[in-house]
Amino acid sequence: MDHNPTSRTSFGCPTDLLEQLDEIAEREDKSRSEKLRELVRQEVEAKGDLDEPQPVLPDDEQLADAYRTLHDRAHAPHKTKPRVKLETAKNKLFTNDTPKSAVLDDLIKPLERLGYISVWPGNQHVWVVVPPMRYTDGEDIVKPAEKVPA
Repeated sequence: MDHNPTSRTSFGCPTDLLEQLDEIAEREDKSRSEKLRELVRQEVEAKGDLDEPQPVLPDDEQLADAYRTLHDRAHAPHKTKPRVKLETAKNKLFTNDTPKSAVLDDLIKPLERLGYISVWPGNQHVWVVVPPMRYTDGEDIVKPAEKVPA
């Protein structure tokens, strides 16, 4: 990895976290600095152009991933309404870390409390309603969250 640092930075970090980072870097045959530069580069690339509108996502990475999954499913081109059956949502969101039996309490309910989704009973199904994604204009939220009826 090429590097020619033009600036340096320092920050506080819990010792146990830094020790884990050092172990990861060692396994990858990298120095701590190389690993930190790699992580900073990945974060910058993941966030994209900060002048462009960015999606407003939950701070928790697991909830953000769950919201993206539900949003993509609810707003697929073939969909006429921005919703997903609760059972389908559970099937799409369960992982080894979050078994299907825990999806409702660990992902869906927290997303509903945060205002990212709504859960609505229907005639035959319970629906997870996913409003259009909100974006920032780099500083402010452009479109506020709206409750979308099932």
